[in-house]
Amino acid sequence: MHSLIFSPILNPKRPVPNLAALTLIGLLAATGVANAQSVVIQDVPAQSTTATVTETLNAAKEKFQAGQKSSQDRQYRAAIGYYNQALLKNPSYTDAYYGRAMAKAAMGDKVGAIGDLGEVLRLDPQQATALGQRANLYYQLGDKQAASTDWTASLQLDPTLTSVQVNRAYATMEAGNPQAALTELDQVLRLKPTDVAALINRAYAKQQLGDRNGALSDLDQALQVQGNSPEAYLNRGLIYQQMGRGGDAIQDLTLAIKAKPNYSEAFYNRAIAYTTESKFDLAVADLTKVIELQPTRSDAFYQRGLLYSMARNRSAAIEDFEQVLKLRPQDAETFKAVADLRADSGDLSGALEDYNRALQLNPNLADAYESRGKVRGKMGDFPASIDDYTRVIALDTRNISAFYHRGQARQQLGDGMGAIADYSETLRLNPRHAEALYSRGTLMAQTGQMMAAKNDLQQASKLYLQQGKAEGYRTTLSWLNKF
Repeated sequence: MHSLIFSPILNPKRPVPNLAALTLIGLLAATGVANAQSVVIQDVPAQSTTATVTETLNAAKEKFQAGQKSSQDRQYRAAIGYYNQALLKNPSYTDAYYGRAMAKAAMGDKVGAIGDLGEVLRLDPQQATALGQRANLYYQLGDKQAASTDWTASLQLDPTLTSVQVNRAYATMEAGNPQAALTELDQVLRLKPTDVAALINRAYAKQQLGDRNGALSDLDQALQVQGNSPEAYLNRGLIYQQMGRGGDAIQDLTLAIKAKPNYSEAFYNRAIAYTTESKFDLAVADLTKVIELQPTRSDAFYQRGLLYSMARNRSAAIEDFEQVLKLRPQDAETFKAVADLRADSGDLSGALEDYNRALQLNPNLADAYESRGKVRGKMGDFPASIDDYTRVIALDTRNISAFYHRGQARQQLGDGMGAIADYSETLRLNPRHAEALYSRGTLMAQTGQMMAAKNDLQQASKLYLQQGKAEGYRTTLSWLNKF
């Protein structure tokens, strides 16, 4: 679902599909975790009696269970404290290492979690679940090779760990091979037809392969199995949005938020859906919620800034764009957006400076060349303006606006033939461009090509009338009256 563009100004972010275990929790997995180990305690004196060893093991187990309870209550810092105490009493307690790893992961300490899972595997190399979870963490940290190695080793030890297969399939999709992912997910679902994570990820693979109906079928099935799956609602909502079913998309994204009240991806994508439905206030409210949940989320600031720009709220828009530039200092699109606001408010020199910065960062940003060309034209620098429009055309040979505005700039410099050529190209690309017909017609009249001029102006007057452009219609009639 990359690059789902639902509006000319918006670039919605694709949500991460439901990963069976990539979102780690501070609880022990349901399967594959060793029971509390009854081993000799390393820090118990040699003369300790069996009763003392048992006492110490029981004390370790109590601390471990307290850690589990704290993890269930999402009190991860307290849980880590209990797991630490359990490990002081029993340094070989694999479940305590595993539980501490999950708590650390939940707090964002992925490196620490990987270290604890390494201890689990040192003590018990056959721990398939620990390998699977460590693979997930490696993947989140960007070490895809280590993740692949651990996922493969995990499945060699326990081929029934479907969550590991689902996560590996997801990584395969992200690597650009949805067909291979689909094959693996089909295998999972043959063994376990109601695996919700597998259904959601298979829907994602199908959509990447262009099978939108197949993707919807899998998401419908996932919701039949688990009626409150926020990921299934979100992904189905995105497909509806892509199909132009904005109302259905909003309904599903709202259900995703109901199932998961702080689901930032659902708020973000609902904002996109609201925008396509012209419900701009609701879109701004959703983007504001995203920013509350993720204060460093630059794309939410950018999208909200665009909406403020549309609403002519320049100060709020610039404030949001400045936040984007704090987070993404090299973002050419944002410099261009700020430049547009400055140009609109009459700050032509400030706009020119920001367009220059945008183009330094991205020399292929055609929109910035076109906008800079307009600013240079307003400042009277028509040769530079022509140069900018020529750059736009080099990047996009079908850019109607660039041909038309270059024609205007050439006309200002007295290059009538060059202007007529650009207006003609404009009309080749868009025969209903009334302004180009009018401009070419007036130039032809000035050069004595009266029949061609009359024809252009008559067509322009009809188009102005059809398009409801009263001023253009009146001006064209004034020219026609001269014939």
